Amino acid sequence: MSSDKKTLSNQLSALLLPKLKGLSEKNAKKVLATVEKSVGDIAKKYVKLVQDQEKEAAKAKEKTEKAKKKSAEKEAKKKAKLAKKAAEIKQVAQLMAKEAAPAAPKSAAKAPAKPKAKVIKK
Repeated sequence: MSSDKKTLSNQLSALLLPKLKGLSEKNAKKVLATVEKSVGDIAKKYVKLVQDQEKEAAKAKEKTEKAKKKSAEKEAKKKAKLAKKAAEIKQVAQLMAKEAAPAAPKSAAKAPAKPKAKVIKK
C-alpha cells in the first residue's frame, strides 16, 4: 500500500476499532480482519477516484487550451485575409492613380494649342 492509502486506512481503522470493545477476542479478531480489508479497499477506491478526477481536470484544461489555440489561429487567419484584401485594394488604387495621372496631362496639352500666324504675301 502506498503512504496515502496507509494513512487513510489508519484513520478509518482508528474510527472503527474503538467500537469493538464489547466483543470476545475471537469475534473481535474476525471483525478487525474484515475492517482492515474493507478499509484497504476503501482507501484504494478513494485514491483511484482522486486520480481519475485529476486526469479529467487535466483533459478539460487541455481541451480548453486547444479551443483557445484554435480560435487564436482562426483569428490570425481572418486578420491575414483582411490584410491581404487591404493590400490588394491599395495596389489597385495605386494602379488606378498611375493610369489616371498620365492621361490628364495629355488631354490638357492638346486643349491649349496656339493658333499659328498666317503669313500674308503681297
